[in-house]
Amino acid sequence: MHVQRIFAATPLAMMATSQKSKEQNQELTKNVTNPIEANSSRASQIARNYFFGSQMVNPAFTGFPCSTSNFRVKELEDMPCTCCGRPMMTNKQVDEFTMKAGNAAGAELNQILDDNMNYFRAEEKAIVHFIQKQLKDMPDATLTTAVKRKGADAAQILKDEQIDVIKRTSEKSKELLGEGNPVQNACERELKTTFAVAADRKKPKSTGNFNRTNFLTGLVDLEHKKGIQHEQMHKILDVAVQLPESEKIISKMITTYGYGSSDEKFAHRLIQKAVVTAEHIHPKSKGGPNATDNYMGECQECNGSRGNMSYEEWMKRYPNMPDNIQVHADAVTEEIIKGKIGGNYDDYPVDLKDAVYKETEGKVVLTVKNPEEIDKAREERGLTKPTADAKEKANASGAYQGSYHGIPENQKAGKKHHHIVRFPEPAQTKEAKEDEKAA
Repeated sequence: MHVQRIFAATPLAMMATSQKSKEQNQELTKNVTNPIEANSSRASQIARNYFFGSQMVNPAFTGFPCSTSNFRVKELEDMPCTCCGRPMMTNKQVDEFTMKAGNAAGAELNQILDDNMNYFRAEEKAIVHFIQKQLKDMPDATLTTAVKRKGADAAQILKDEQIDVIKRTSEKSKELLGEGNPVQNACERELKTTFAVAADRKKPKSTGNFNRTNFLTGLVDLEHKKGIQHEQMHKILDVAVQLPESEKIISKMITTYGYGSSDEKFAHRLIQKAVVTAEHIHPKSKGGPNATDNYMGECQECNGSRGNMSYEEWMKRYPNMPDNIQVHADAVTEEIIKGKIGGNYDDYPVDLKDAVYKETEGKVVLTVKNPEEIDKAREERGLTKPTADAKEKANASGAYQGSYHGIPENQKAGKKHHHIVRFPEPAQTKEAKEDEKAA
């Protein structure tokens, strides 16, 4: 899926690079079209607004109070995570994988793991790769026996996966940029200095602590310093962000599930971080509402890890997040057009755009369809507009415990204006204080 490149996660100062880099990015913006909105003049205006720090938005659209469990985007299968970009699972898909993998062994289990490889998050994927290696020599092994018989070493599993991802990042850069490119050189330098991986060394030996954030930040810097096209760098980062970093998480999974549980529970733990959740764009612990215009679909791994961290800080860990939010918005809009989540979400793409713009202080600008454009897309395809469910909003309102009451009536003007509406900062409830402490 192609995405119009009109935003970046990096500070504005980093974008003041060479003229060559600017010309490449301008050419890319002209040539790459967004499948949801291919209006280059509109995209150019949005890009200009972003760079000058002001975005014109329409405040007439607003979501409705909704518990996280009733956020209907969670019903859509294989949606890309707005953070890491990996496909997400519904609870039903998680249960199906749990049953299959938890009751399989040998070659059958290996195939099931292969078929679901894109769903595993970083640390979980590291363990899955370890298990697959053991299955080659243990044709009757299950998830737990593959771990028990070999005596899994969490530190080695982590290191092996880090080396593998860095090598794959290097290969992706060669595919896109050619041999001897800056990203390839950075990867080879990291492998040599941190892991002592070289042509004359059969077994890598760690020589220092690997810092995932520093490595990713270094790659992002190369985009601007070396004039690498943003689309190409996004594809490279899509591989690089799969780097695991926690030996503790791997060790706990091995101990708790590999040794101390059943195959089904182990299978569930390996895949559960891929389940789609409702991410509070403005953190709940900071007054963010339980409402559809403050939610976006994010995998459990990213949602749980972010806590109430600002996106400016969080995007150092996932520098391709702005692109992934756009991809997610496009995918969800397509399902809305098809009527997959009812008639109450036609304004959701605009709500998502506004919420992300506010929370990132104008650094991330999405291109989305408004309700009228969604209706037009249905008409062009001969699709029927789904009926809005008044009871859904009413039931959601009854379950809502927050203090957010939507956009004030005096701000629901029909014309566009500079967006100055801020998330409310009410007195913290006991629940909010507990959430903030936990985060």
